Amino acid sequence: MIEKFLDLLRDEGPFLPNRYTIALGKRIREARLESNMSQAKLAEKAYFKQSSISKIEAGTRSVAAEEILYLSYALDKPIIYFFPKEFVYELSENELSLLEKELLIQVRHLSKEDMRRLIAQARALVDLSDR
Repeated sequence: MIEKFLDLLRDEGPFLPNRYTIALGKRIREARLESNMSQAKLAEKAYFKQSSISKIEAGTRSVAAEEILYLSYALDKPIIYFFPKEFVYELSENELSLLEKELLIQVRHLSKEDMRRLIAQARALVDLSDR
């Protein structure tokens, strides 16, 4: 999976903008406009400068993992939203176990807030099992 991502960027080197920062900037701009927010308002909610939001949307500034969390909260989007589709490995249905499929079916009946709680609990369980 990581090899696919690196291959997409390999020819571009560490220079900005690159295909990833451009695609990410586009996703952020789409989410901002969908939320009827100005760049200034998003900057305020996500703890950025307005000029940083402008550069991110243009693809000329990279975004750290911590900053993705701020944007996720400010734009009310899941973290995975900020990884453009061409850079994400997607599971096919036949790769899911029966228990995973059942979990997904049940999750569809939850409110957005309950889904967030479930995700937080699942992360906590994973953290505990890693110890």
